[in-house]
Formats: sequence, structure tokens, C-alpha cells
Amino acid sequence: MAFPKLQMDCVQTLLASEALPVVVAAVAGGALLYVLFARRRSLPAIPFDLKPPAESLPGWSTGPVLDAPGIAVVGDPGAIQCYDPATGRSLGQVRATTVDDLTERLGRARAAQASWAQTTFEQRRQVLRTLLAFVLGHQREICQVACRDSGKTLVDATLGEVLTTAAKLQWTIKNGERALQDDVRDPGFMMAYKRAKVVYQPRGVVAALVSWNYPFHNTVGPVISALFAGNAIVVKASEHVAWSMNYWEQMVRRALNVCGHDPDLVHFVTGFADIGRAVTASPLVDHITFIGSPEVGRLVMEAASENLTPVTLELGGKDCAIVFDDADLGQCIPVLMRSVIQNASQNCIGIERILVHQRIYDRVVDEMTRRVRQVRVGAVLDDAPNEVDCGAMVLPGCFGRLEALVADAVAKGARCLAGGSRFCHPRHPQGQYFAPTLLVDVTPDMDITRAETFGPIMVLMRFADEQDAMRQVHASPYALGSSVFSGDRARARRVALRLRTGMANVNDFGVNYICQALPFGGVGISGFGRFAGPEGLRALCVEKAFTEDRIPFVKTPIPPILDYPIQDTEKGYQFTQQIVAFAYSESWWQSVKAGLRLAKLAV
Repeated sequence: MAFPKLQMDCVQTLLASEALPVVVAAVAGGALLYVLFARRRSLPAIPFDLKPPAESLPGWSTGPVLDAPGIAVVGDPGAIQCYDPATGRSLGQVRATTVDDLTERLGRARAAQASWAQTTFEQRRQVLRTLLAFVLGHQREICQVACRDSGKTLVDATLGEVLTTAAKLQWTIKNGERALQDDVRDPGFMMAYKRAKVVYQPRGVVAALVSWNYPFHNTVGPVISALFAGNAIVVKASEHVAWSMNYWEQMVRRALNVCGHDPDLVHFVTGFADIGRAVTASPLVDHITFIGSPEVGRLVMEAASENLTPVTLELGGKDCAIVFDDADLGQCIPVLMRSVIQNASQNCIGIERILVHQRIYDRVVDEMTRRVRQVRVGAVLDDAPNEVDCGAMVLPGCFGRLEALVADAVAKGARCLAGGSRFCHPRHPQGQYFAPTLLVDVTPDMDITRAETFGPIMVLMRFADEQDAMRQVHASPYALGSSVFSGDRARARRVALRLRTGMANVNDFGVNYICQALPFGGVGISGFGRFAGPEGLRALCVEKAFTEDRIPFVKTPIPPILDYPIQDTEKGYQFTQQIVAFAYSESWWQSVKAGLRLAKLAV
């Protein structure tokens, strides 16, 4: 017993000594360091560099200005002509992906995914941290590449390309594992001896066919979710922004490579309708995300049906903003201006219908007239940056359609107080600009209230009360996002929740997409399914239902009365009938009686 006594003496000596505070501090500090670092080691971002293309530099003017800018190359259907829509200057040509090349890339992606599916969430987070560090450290280069390929401004590129991508990366790094953890479920009374849960497993190789309005975010965003969910991905980028795709692809593949993973997990392809259909009809694709128009969305569904490939469709919007007479116009009007002018309103969640209460309608018309007439268009990489508010249009063939929509509205009684037609820039006559436009006194019978404009056209409509506003909003078949502006929070919330849309904001527009915890998507012809948030990650997984015995020696028994071949089927039926009554009767007395009958039948 000498040893325990020695221990006690040591403890008493320690307690009486002046060293006690130091010892306690050391132990506490060690415990804290263990909790912070040893229990959850984070793999750090790995720096890498990537030189942007020379054409993205401000003032670049080596390429010739095209006489008639367009992506088609006469005599070479396999080539894509790339150009800056803000100036019409050629950026060179890109070869369209062939079907054979697509098939070969899908095979490489599937081979790489087999190993990637076995990685830990921390390994996947490291890739995303590496990508986020690069994005944050190279914001200007990324913005300039996006501006050169799409004609947007640096401000619009920062908000729509970099900020949203950084938000998606950060949310996924912080919350992605929680969203994909096993989801334990209640097995119910009959299966109380079982453990039941949903396990989220990678689908395999997924595909994303994305639009041209945000060339960086639209292509990299699906990659973030696909990789974190354990998939490989093939991104079919729009032929209208094919020039920048090589830079984005190199960025993602480099991040994978420096973290020790196979770059073949990610492939970017581009081309025309044939390659789009080849992607959606391929038996090598396990899920499809499509961002585009309802017309093309139907074709995607049709092609995907050949292999019953699941799809998520985001098919654009005709988003509304309802402005009540108690709205804070000092806050509301600048938000609405940005909703129309940002990215030349080439946004699926741009506000394309502004319904204003009749009491403040004239005030809003006067203020919007002043503001819209002052908006300046231009090429941000070639003009003085402080001279450009609104960039170019990406599609060269959009002008006739936009002008026809304005003309139809005017013919039916609307007033065009600014713009209304294509704008010929004095320094960039081959640039693709539509004059910032203000249409007022618009009514639901006009084509512009039902067709997605995707152009810098502000539409003002008058309403009398909540019911009138609802009637006008729901006259459009689109139902993606919406906004309600009011000083009465209860009313704003009530109206926003009554709107038949996939998303709604009170006293703001589009911020639901910066909140990457929220699912993004619409209803009606705006599509179905969701990306972003936990719902978006889980859509890229197989939701596997899983059960196992809770206690190893307790297993599902088959009573002799139900053992095949069944000796007495009528008696067997009565037995199963009493099982149902016993397990699911709401009356305890009925359950007791059923239990007694079960015992009698079993005997």
C-alpha cells in the first residue's frame, strides 16, 4: 500500500505549492489545443498560379474588329468564332467538342470518380479551400476574363461572378458535410428493433449545361457542388462564351492537381446543339443540371428520357417587384435600378416587372425616368471605367426581339420614356448594346409582361390593391423569383408568401442567391428541382434508404403461421390483419384486443 500513499503525498504537495496555477493552466491549455487542432485537423489551401489570357488585359486591341460579329465560322461548322461583344473585336477561334471527344472525356471522368468517391469530406474541402484562395487572390484577373468574354462591367463581374462563387465555396466548405451526413429516421413501431437512415452517396458522373450570362460562376458553381458530393462532372459551356472556358477549366483542374487528385474529375466542353444533345442523351451521365430557356429545357428532358436520367431545370423568369405606397423609396429605387441595369439585366432573377401602387406611381415614374436616362453604356476594359454603368449584350440576335416587345407595348398604350432600341456606341460601332429603356403604363395584355426580355428594359405597371397586384403578377407563366417592398413587414411577408414563385425577398432583390444556404429554383415554366443549399447538394446524390438490426441477436422473425408455403392462408390473412390493428390503432384498447387475437392465432 506504499504506492497509493506516495501518490497521495505528491498530490497534497502539489496542491500546497505555488506551481499549482501553472500546472492547471498548462493542462487547460493542452486540452484547448487538442480540441482546436488535434481533434479536427484542417487540410490547408495550396497556392498555385495561373496566367490569365493576354486578351483580358485592359486596352488589349490586337484582334481585328469583326464586320458582322457572330459565333458561326463560314465554311467550318466545327469552329466557334469568339469575340468581345462590347467592341466586336475577335478573340480567336475555338474548336467545338466532337461527340467522340465527349464520350472519351466521360470515360476518363468515370474512371477518376471511382477513387474520388472514396475521399473524405476534409480532402474535398481542401480542394475547395484551394480554389477559394485562388479566387480571392485573383479577383481582378477573373473579372477581366469574364468582362472580355461577355461584355459586362467590372462591378457586375465582381458581384455576379466572384462574390457568388466565393459565397458558394464558403458555404459548401462550412456546411456541405452537415448537409450530406447520414440522416437518421424513425423506423416506426413495427421496426423499432431496426436502425433506419438515409445515406447520401455520389451519383457518379454528372453534367451541367449552363447559360452564357455569367461565364465564370455558371460553369464553376456546378463543379463545386458536384465535387463535394463525390462526383465527377462534365460542364457543357455555352458557345457564346467559349473563349473563357479554357481558363476556368485550367483553374479547377489545377486546384485538383495540387491537392493530389485526378484533374480528369472535371471536363469543360463546348459546342452547338449537337453536343448539347449528346451530353443529355449519353448513358454515361447520371444527372443533368440545365440552365436556359423553357424551349430548350423541354428538349433536354426529351433527350434525358432516353436513359431516364434525372434532371434539374432552371428555365428563367419574369420576376416581379411589388412596391407598396409605404415602401422606403430611398432604399427601394436604387435596388430596383440595380435589378434592371446589373449585367444589362441578363439575369434569370432580374426584375422584369415592377408593380407600383397607384398613390406613388407618378413619383416613381419621374425618378426612374431621370435615372434611366443617365445610365451610360460602354466597354469597361477599353473605355474609362468611370464612364460605364451598363455593359453589352452577349447575343448578337437579341435586338430585333427586344425592339418588337417595346413596339408591341407602345402600340397597346404603354409609354417609352427612355431608350427602346439598339444603341450604336460612338467608339464601338460593332459593339452589341441596347439602350437602357423605361416603359411605363404597361398592362398584363402586353407581350413584354409574359416574355423573358433578358435586356436592360425597366417595366413599370400600376396596381390598386393586393388583389390587383396578385392578379397581374400571376398573369405570367414564369414563377422564379419575386420581391415585395413595404414598410409594413407583416403585409410584405404575407404577400411574398402568397406569390406563386420559387423564391421571394422582402425589401430586396436576388439576395437569396447570395444566401447559399437556400435552394435556388422556380415553379411553372421556370423549371423544377433545386441547386444551391442542402437541396442542391443532395440532388447530386443517390438517397439510399438503409436499415440494419439495432441489436445483433434480434432479427426479423417469420412466425410459423406465415412461413411459406403457408398452411392456412385464411388464418394467415387474419393474423396479418391483427398485426395491422395491433401496430397502428390509435386506441390502446383496440391494440390490446388485437394483441390477444394475435396470441390466439399464433397458438
